Parts: sequence; C-alpha cells; structure tokens
Amino acid sequence: MHSYSRKAQFNMIRLSKLSVIICLLIAPLFSFLSYAGSAKDSPYVELLFPQSGISVRAEIADSPEKRAQGLMFRSSLGDKEAMIFIFDKAAYQEFWMFRTLIPLTIIFLDNHKKIVDIQDMQPCRELNPDLCMVYRSHFPAKYAIETNQGFDRKFGIKTGQKVIKGEHK
Repeated sequence: MHSYSRKAQFNMIRLSKLSVIICLLIAPLFSFLSYAGSAKDSPYVELLFPQSGISVRAEIADSPEKRAQGLMFRSSLGDKEAMIFIFDKAAYQEFWMFRTLIPLTIIFLDNHKKIVDIQDMQPCRELNPDLCMVYRSHFPAKYAIETNQGFDRKFGIKTGQKVIKGEHK
C-alpha cells in the first residue's frame, strides 16, 4: 500500500476535481459538433405551400432522437430551408428552444397536412432547460415545420392552408 504525504493526497484530489470540471466543460463541445454535422446526413423533402407558390427544402426529423435534437446549435437557416417533425399520431405537440440559437416560426399541421396553428418561438439562453418557455400547439398536430421567424408573414402562409409533400432528396 502506498503512503502519500498529505500534500500529495491534496494535489491528487485537486487534480481529479479539475479533470471532472474539464470533462464537464468539454462534453457540450462534442455534443455541439455532433449536432452541427448532422444536417448533412439527414434526408430532405420538398414542401410546397400552393396558396403562396413557395416551396422549401425541409430536413426530416422522424425519430425521437432527431425530433429531440431539432435545430439545436444551428447558427443559421436558409430563407427556403426548414425542418419537418413527423409524429406517429396527431396530438398536442410541445416544443422548446433550449440550445436553439435562431428565432423560429413553427407551423403545426393536422393529419391531412392542413395548417392548424402558427407560432413564433424565441431562443432560450437559459442554462437550465426547465426555465425555457414551452410552445404547445393549440390543436392536435401530426406534423410541425420549423422555419426562420417571420416565414409565414413573408410568404402569406396562414392557418387553413394545405402543405403538399414533394420528393425526398
């Protein structure tokens, strides 16, 4: 059994605490890097808003992991880019903006891809996710489309309109 001096024991404890702190600081960086690179690996679909004559290229979030990740850590989103969240069934859907860096508009669609609700969402800069606002659909939704904030106003998108799914890319 090793016999260490009190000073050596203190230094070892301090070093192990420092190691834990460094790991806690570095872990979010690796998480960020994995999220930031994931957009390239995701499938896309073209979404058409026929009443407005506009289409967007939407990244598909169709699994619990992809839906949880959403647009976290993205520093920008193109004018005609979006993310579509596909759920197993229509229900009141809840979203938050924890670790989301850009303001977004969320467009909720029912089973028939009819727009039932549109809301603007602000980034949450809180370190504690429990302090972030929750955005809940006002009606049951099977789909949700996140776009740059103001997309609906810019292109005349309104509740009651339909969205048509185009080709996978």
